[in-house]
Amino acid sequence: MAEQASSASTSPKPKAEFDQFAAGYNAGMENVVKHLAASGADDFAEIRAEWLVNYVRATGDGGTSLLDFGCGSATLLKALWRASYPGTLSGCDVSHGMLEEARRTWTVGTLPRLSLQPHDRLPYPSECFDLAVASAVFHHIPPAERGRWYGELHRVLRPGGRCIIFEHNPWNPVTRWVVSHTPIDANAVLLSRREAGAALRHAGFETISASSLIFFPPRFKFVRPLERRLAWLPLGGQYVIVGRRPPT
Repeated sequence: MAEQASSASTSPKPKAEFDQFAAGYNAGMENVVKHLAASGADDFAEIRAEWLVNYVRATGDGGTSLLDFGCGSATLLKALWRASYPGTLSGCDVSHGMLEEARRTWTVGTLPRLSLQPHDRLPYPSECFDLAVASAVFHHIPPAERGRWYGELHRVLRPGGRCIIFEHNPWNPVTRWVVSHTPIDANAVLLSRREAGAALRHAGFETISASSLIFFPPRFKFVRPLERRLAWLPLGGQYVIVGRRPPT
């Protein structure tokens, strides 16, 4: 796999926050509530991957190229591979350590293209992806810097492409407790579904849908059909919001 790299620089690169968590990364599963709710981080990623695959099939966008922005150790990309995502997969992250962990632990098939991301832009040309996904990423970005990244996601999407944001729901008290008691979320600032939608519109997206996820512990897979019926209720542990780049 050829990694797309940023231009060489003689100055030292800033250390990414998540480099300290990269070795043996477990997505905060040491938190007692997360540990009780799921057998591992893969359970949470599986829910998002299933949602994405169902969304692509429902919209008729088979064969779409997907960018996982802030892919970390590629937990979501692995889940998408296992869910037979019908398109190409790529990921980027500011943490060199997390990308190395992704490569070390990838065992499910062909490794996607993984790119080290500079701290001020995405390492891709304009209009090169059909879907851009940010899975529990924006709450780790300082609020004053988020606008730039919504703009970058808009830039790398083709006209008509979709930006899909999965985030923790600050209206859910269990979610708030978990975030406040998990070391990887020490600097997190949660954002509401309304805030995410407004940011997408400000970046030039058309906000086309929003729904809720994870009303029940992910380990209880038999209740997932019921979860889909509750998607309209804005009280799930997480939410997903979709913005479309205008086709012209």
